[in-house]
Amino acid sequence: MAHTVIEVFFRYRIHPSQARAFEHAYGPSGPWAALFSGQPGYRHTRLFRHKKEPYVYVAVDVWDSKREYDAFRAAQAQEYARLDRELHMLYLEEHLMGYYEGEDEYRTPFDTSV
Repeated sequence: MAHTVIEVFFRYRIHPSQARAFEHAYGPSGPWAALFSGQPGYRHTRLFRHKKEPYVYVAVDVWDSKREYDAFRAAQAQEYARLDRELHMLYLEEHLMGYYEGEDEYRTPFDTSV
């Protein structure tokens, strides 16, 4: 039986001049992923750029469970808030799209052109 994970989706509209910095900061080797790494239940982060709107991105953080994600948020609240303030200038809008459950290795191809 496949293991279920939780995926946390955030949508961003970024400053055009900050694309490279944003991709680094919110990508799988940036400071957000570094903050998450080593936390119980954290799997990985993925970053997607919209196909037709080059300044729109979706970041997906994969955790073993919502419980572990919530425990991380509580334990690292100050550091999370500090990093959020520090990197806020990279984007114009941030929207938590939601928490989605799925099988561990399930990867649906989604087309952002719609």
